[in-house]
Amino acid sequence: MRADERTSGPVLKWLIHGHVWLALAVATQVLYTGLFLHPGTPVARYAAAAAIGAFAAYGMIRLARSKSASEKEHGTLGWFRSHWTLMSVLVAVAVLAAVLLLWPMIAEMWRWLVPVLAIALLYVTPFSTNTGEALGLRSIPFLKVLLIASIWAVVTVAVPWRLDLQEHDTFLIIAMACMRVPLFLGLAIIFDIRDLGNDAPGLRTVPIVFGVKGAKALSVLLLLISAAFEWIFLQGLGYSVASYTILAGYVVAVLLAIRANPGDKRLTFDLLVDGMMILIPVCVWVGMKLG
Repeated sequence: MRADERTSGPVLKWLIHGHVWLALAVATQVLYTGLFLHPGTPVARYAAAAAIGAFAAYGMIRLARSKSASEKEHGTLGWFRSHWTLMSVLVAVAVLAAVLLLWPMIAEMWRWLVPVLAIALLYVTPFSTNTGEALGLRSIPFLKVLLIASIWAVVTVAVPWRLDLQEHDTFLIIAMACMRVPLFLGLAIIFDIRDLGNDAPGLRTVPIVFGVKGAKALSVLLLLISAAFEWIFLQGLGYSVASYTILAGYVVAVLLAIRANPGDKRLTFDLLVDGMMILIPVCVWVGMKLG
């Protein structure tokens, strides 16, 4: 076991391995979208449901993958093997809680969430190859990073806009979701750089195809594009101060992309990269308060 795994406390392990931190990032991204919606939109309720649903979805994926993991494997899959029963119960409870929270809004969002649910269920299945590798959409070349970014955009942007009290054109909703895709893609590529030594060559991830330097360059480019989109969007709405404070968050994200290294298994790495989805909205919120 790596030194950082031995010295990391149980809280940090639950945050990262248990995907609690990731669930908080989902909630923050939804609430960020809610800043631009009409008052009275049930954003807080949906944010709670989305966070719990994300915890359940990632939990189901890890439970499926941990079945084929080596007993000597550490990290998230090893942690799930050690907490199999507890996580199975928590995931089941989370599914029920998410459904109950979403039920009053289901008529407005089911067309958007059904494809997301289908992809989540098929991303990693309980079935495996002769070599023990789990089967699922994740194994299709180039698809992994695109699926992750698309699902995040639908869940955190498209659905909240659909829930807005004022009905919006589908094209506008898609455009708003696409505006945040570069952020999710850029951060996903950072994780692919980290996983370079563990991902099978057949996955054809960005670092496998373009190398570490190429992947870093693409990640930085996507983050800069995302920052430009956000700056133009905030400027257009009259949030001049926020359009600049948000850039502080993107500076940190770009530095993380530049400093990413294959095989970095520090839990603080996950904490920082996923934390960008919390830091960037916080930077906007601060700018709005200052403005």
